[in-house]
Amino acid sequence: METSQSIEIIENMFMESKKSLQRSSFYFILWGILLIPAGVAEYFFYGQGNYWIVWPALGIVGGIISTIYGIKEGKRSGVQTTGDRITSFTWGAFVFTMVIAIIYTVNNHLSPSPMVLMLAGSATFISGGISKFSPFIWGGVILEIGAILCAFVFGPEYHGLIFAGSILLGYVIPGLILRRIENDKA
Repeated sequence: METSQSIEIIENMFMESKKSLQRSSFYFILWGILLIPAGVAEYFFYGQGNYWIVWPALGIVGGIISTIYGIKEGKRSGVQTTGDRITSFTWGAFVFTMVIAIIYTVNNHLSPSPMVLMLAGSATFISGGISKFSPFIWGGVILEIGAILCAFVFGPEYHGLIFAGSILLGYVIPGLILRRIENDKA
């Protein structure tokens, strides 16, 4: 195989990955819509009874909606590209690791916010890097900064607010930018 053919294959993979990412704006916006109010509610109700209950409730709702949407999108698109597989494995690993991290932190009476933000930041950064979509690269960086703020700067009573702000800047705004690009191409 010649060098030019190899470069063309790599460029095609990047384009596939970008198209795959463009089809996923729904998830970033959905999870932002669910997680921002959860973070704000945690901030206002921190320490009061079952203030944390909003997280699993909205997580289950988001999981159900994401699964249904993913199944419908999978049937509609028909074929799975290399970019789709990369995105699927990246976010599948994120979800699996996030569930373990949440169980671990809760069982050890720690706030899960730093771990969840760190994992979300990594997956978002990777997705943005693979597809060369800078809003998600920056979104991943913002989520990582939120993780650092939760882990080392602010106490757990502020984690909900930091989480909500990080999700707004790291998920929702890049997701809306991506949605605008999708609509412009439609």
